[in-house]
Amino acid sequence: MSLRPSLYSQRSPVLMLAILVGAGFLVTSLLGYYAAGTSLRDNVLKALYINLLIGLLVTVAVVVVLYRLIASYQQRIDAQSILDGLTELPNRRGFDLLAVQALHEAQREPKPLSALLLEVDNFRQLDSTHGHIASDQLLTALARDLTDSLRHSDIVCRWSADAFVLLLKDTDGQNALRIAEKTRQHIQQQRYFCSGKQLQATISIGLTTVQDEDTLHSLLSRADHALQRARQTGSNRTCVEMPHSSYE
Repeated sequence: MSLRPSLYSQRSPVLMLAILVGAGFLVTSLLGYYAAGTSLRDNVLKALYINLLIGLLVTVAVVVVLYRLIASYQQRIDAQSILDGLTELPNRRGFDLLAVQALHEAQREPKPLSALLLEVDNFRQLDSTHGHIASDQLLTALARDLTDSLRHSDIVCRWSADAFVLLLKDTDGQNALRIAEKTRQHIQQQRYFCSGKQLQATISIGLTTVQDEDTLHSLLSRADHALQRARQTGSNRTCVEMPHSSYE
């Protein structure tokens, strides 16, 4: 739901009020000026200037308040556009913004950077068996586990309905594989309580590391190929794919 209509609907009455207040001061002063005698006109003129100043100050104050209100709403709108509403992780748009910068930094230094695509095994079956609410709670719990298990510098985002993507900075393939297996085994051992039910989940992981010539698309394509191989060979495992080799 967009916040823009409510924002502009709030702004118009306030501006109209400010204009009416200023106009009221002006009309009152002018009427008093022309109705008064010559001896009173100097005082009326001073009152006119004072009223105009008051009207100007009121208008400026209203504009400042509106500016801050608009800026606050705009920040909320921008945040909502790059965050997943369920897990509160960055969505694919948010991931693109973070990943492009991370890839650029890794290739400029150069530094190792590993990408992991994680997918919940048999998620559709879980969803149809236990319901949407339970499956949503499971995804939220998985997102929390992934976030808690990674460093602050790492990037974790929701990639699709049942998948997450991780970028591990300063992490080569060997260390990334160790982290992937540790994460996979941890989730396999967990029991998640969702809608009064105890659920168990497993994940499949596709892993790759950045190369000098990589784009974000080529990096994620290799991770996706590795993930598909993990699914095709039984799921609940990690597969690795590099430009010239692949292994489990």
